[in-house]
Amino acid sequence: MVPDTVMDPRLDKDSELLLDALRGLAAFVVLFSHGFELAAGSAFGWAAHENSEGWRWARAILGNADWCVWCFFVISGICIHRSIARGVGAGRFHWSRYALARVTRLYPLFLTGLCLAVIAWSLGLDFAVAKVKDRPWLELGATLVNLQIFTTPFPAFGPSWSLSCEVLYYAAWPALLLMMKGRADRAARMAMVGSAAILLGIVILWQLKPERSSSAFLQGLWTTVALFPLWVTGAWMSSRWEAFTALITRRVWLIGLFLWAAGVVLSTLLKYHHAEGFRMDMASWCSLPGLAILMAGGRHLGLASRAAAAPVCRWLSQFSYPCYILHLPLLLLVHHGLGLLMGVQAPPEHAFLRAGTAFVIVLGLLVFIGPALERFFMAWRSRMLADQSEGVK
Repeated sequence: MVPDTVMDPRLDKDSELLLDALRGLAAFVVLFSHGFELAAGSAFGWAAHENSEGWRWARAILGNADWCVWCFFVISGICIHRSIARGVGAGRFHWSRYALARVTRLYPLFLTGLCLAVIAWSLGLDFAVAKVKDRPWLELGATLVNLQIFTTPFPAFGPSWSLSCEVLYYAAWPALLLMMKGRADRAARMAMVGSAAILLGIVILWQLKPERSSSAFLQGLWTTVALFPLWVTGAWMSSRWEAFTALITRRVWLIGLFLWAAGVVLSTLLKYHHAEGFRMDMASWCSLPGLAILMAGGRHLGLASRAAAAPVCRWLSQFSYPCYILHLPLLLLVHHGLGLLMGVQAPPEHAFLRAGTAFVIVLGLLVFIGPALERFFMAWRSRMLADQSEGVK
């Protein structure tokens, strides 16, 4: 039997365009949510559960983008599996080439964002904290190797936690595929069972030793393992893409949209009630069926048949990663600069004006330079990988 990972590495055009668009839109929502939280936190304090009823709901709805990160993980699983499937299935997968491909994809913009975060930290800036850590050297070292999920991220670089998860998933999935001789179904089952076992072990440890519940390492391990099923589902879908998408009729797709929206509502309710992080992580599982169906039903939008859709979706894809990884330190720096210009302590309504102005400036900056940076680094990456391939030959 031919391994189920031997396939055409490209998705159908409708699906590609939908995933490109979802990347960019999700990154924009993350930027907007942090801009809103910056305004609300500056005006009313970072403890959202202590705000008035109306502002608690506003912050739960407009300041919440966890469900967008869930979307990123599923898309990543789809794309990464697609890119390695042929090599694994044919026995030509090389860890060194794969690692180089991943490092050259993530690190140029990642290091750019980290440099901006270091500048923000040197000015005493961070997001949603009362006091910036004086010597975050452990966090800096962990961030440089993308293990910050186990220490908490470097100040002003909070969104980078998801890339820490990504890097671990990048290593775990091909390892599982190789163990299962290219069988994505078996690899997915092993990943799901293993994830459940690790989560159960953490729960038992927390029950036996409650003081460990505050451990950054265990919290990071919980988040990484709890969100792995999203990534694995994307990878499994990718291995069965043609068959799976054929099952998604328009009616099923509309049901998927409803299920996805229900997951977003659940995330909002948990945010409103100031639920612990592990509960929010588990809520991602409720959103997963809707996300999977939403992404698999791209043909029902017919984007490939619309002349204007392709360039817009491609631009959104190029906008996504620069927006996600650069926006928070930029927001903090621009917000700080505007504060220096304003000088005096502003009333709450001015906090929204200041943060709103910072959001508009950062959005404009990212729209202008984000896709250009992405194209520049991707062109550099292509040359790097081509040179490495020539060296192997």
